[in-house]
Amino acid sequence: MKLPGRELLLDIIKGTVLTLVLFLAYVTFPVFGLLPGIFSSLPGIYYYLKRGAVAGVMIIIPTTIVLLFAGGDFSVPLLYLLQSGISALLLPIFYLQGKGTARAIASAVGCNFLLIVALAITYGAWSGVDLHDLIVKGIETSSNQAIAIYEKQGVKGEEIKLLTEGIQQVSQLTGKLFPAILLIGLGSIACLNMMIIFRLSGKMLPNLPKSDDFNSFRNPDLLVWVVITAGFAMLLPYPEVSRVALNLLLVTGFIYFLQGLAVLLSFFQRIAVPAFARFFFWLILAVQPYLMLGIAVLGIFDIWGDFRTPKQKNL
Repeated sequence: MKLPGRELLLDIIKGTVLTLVLFLAYVTFPVFGLLPGIFSSLPGIYYYLKRGAVAGVMIIIPTTIVLLFAGGDFSVPLLYLLQSGISALLLPIFYLQGKGTARAIASAVGCNFLLIVALAITYGAWSGVDLHDLIVKGIETSSNQAIAIYEKQGVKGEEIKLLTEGIQQVSQLTGKLFPAILLIGLGSIACLNMMIIFRLSGKMLPNLPKSDDFNSFRNPDLLVWVVITAGFAMLLPYPEVSRVALNLLLVTGFIYFLQGLAVLLSFFQRIAVPAFARFFFWLILAVQPYLMLGIAVLGIFDIWGDFRTPKQKNL
């Protein structure tokens, strides 16, 4: 006879170990650990949905404690909590309310982002440190390190000059767009984790509420006014207003990219595009940012075109 308490304890241990393995790989191997880091909240989400809130909380608490002792200070566990731990709790909470997958992800990511902003403002006010300048300096330091690596590899002359200019431009743009990049990063991580959860549903999570069909994803029509307003705001001669507008454009552009992607996938499904062609599409999308821009534009025009609705033929 299996005791329910024993099964719950075993699941908590398994979830904690998996979370630690994924997150420690992320902080130990900066490049190769990126993928494990993206899914470090997955065990917490899975066992929360399988066993309830107790399992989710009891995975996050020991993980945080172990990371605190392993890292020697609170920076590593804080990074875990802000990137993975909070979303591991919020995503199941909002999803189980039955308000839809998109709304659950948006609510969880929004709360996570606001908490990060609140903590950053509180820390800045308490320590007297300008966090924006600190972030910009950190980005500049990383850029200078990248340039130094290329110089050591023998890149010289006009090539290193062009490379330096390009890296510096990207560094400056990243400093301006850091809030939007953070929000999009949190949203992307949440989407990928929930996608895996839905793949695990069925036999592993038989009681999981049915997810929305991504191919039918559609943003509220009024969201387009955010794009229009932000576009006009960028024309104003005020740098701070332009920076806020640019961040809004990037975030809304990402959201409309998702809608455009839903339109394309709906089209692929309708005409039965073969698997190899879909793989080729994802491969191009991963290396071609201009394609992402085109898909975002498609998402915006879907407001008026309604491309997923079959057109009726006049007889």
